[in-house]
Amino acid sequence: MEILGPQFQIFTLVFARFLALFSVAPGYSGDSLPFFSRFALAFISAAIITPVADMPDSLVRDLERAYILIVLEQAVIGLFIGIAMQFLFAAYQLAGEFFSVQMGFGISEVLDPMSQVSMPVIGTLKNLVALFVFFVSGAHTYLVQALAFSVERVPHLGFSFLKQGVLQNQLFKYFALLSGGMFIAALKIALPVIGCLLLVSVTLGIMSKAAPQMNMLVLGFSIKIVVGFVVLAILAPLIVQTMFAEMDRSVSMLDAMIKAWR
Repeated sequence: MEILGPQFQIFTLVFARFLALFSVAPGYSGDSLPFFSRFALAFISAAIITPVADMPDSLVRDLERAYILIVLEQAVIGLFIGIAMQFLFAAYQLAGEFFSVQMGFGISEVLDPMSQVSMPVIGTLKNLVALFVFFVSGAHTYLVQALAFSVERVPHLGFSFLKQGVLQNQLFKYFALLSGGMFIAALKIALPVIGCLLLVSVTLGIMSKAAPQMNMLVLGFSIKIVVGFVVLAILAPLIVQTMFAEMDRSVSMLDAMIKAWR
């Protein structure tokens, strides 16, 4: 037991980190993947990483004094990495809501199969396309690799991490860049369609003044929906290309965040 004890404790630390990641990371979280599957993935990943994990002596000593706190700390690290990648999917959902409001689908909601919550139709479509890009780009495997790398890079936060302060720590600076990039990514994806629909609204306004007898309020909804779908279909390759670029940017930012963690 003296030999197995420390090794089992290290296994539980790595397991807590992976289970937290799979609970919030895109592609793994949500009701689309059963909890038992996430549990099994975390267990297998921890079993593979633990034998090669190089834990410092300071962590082994701290385990004897504050085991539960260190387990929670490992879970926080996994949550941090998963939420950082989740920002990108929030950007896609935000872009979809921009589309829906401009096209007249703001109150038309369907059940999103990923999150199991109701959201606008175009937002659900964007989420599904984003999930496709997420798996095709290999970001789902990179998330696991990034967490495995974080075990070596950041085995233990320690109290020195808290003493640095939030604003002085590089981790939070990269986290702020990722969260701020969410709005930039949403605008990049939504701006072409919103611009076209804005031109349609201006045109309809001019036509309503030129021909008051025409009921532009009723015609406007149908015209905006048709124009919105046509523009969306034409710009679909560009939107997907932008999604791939933003996925690569987020992966690079996440890698830099982990490297700057200490």
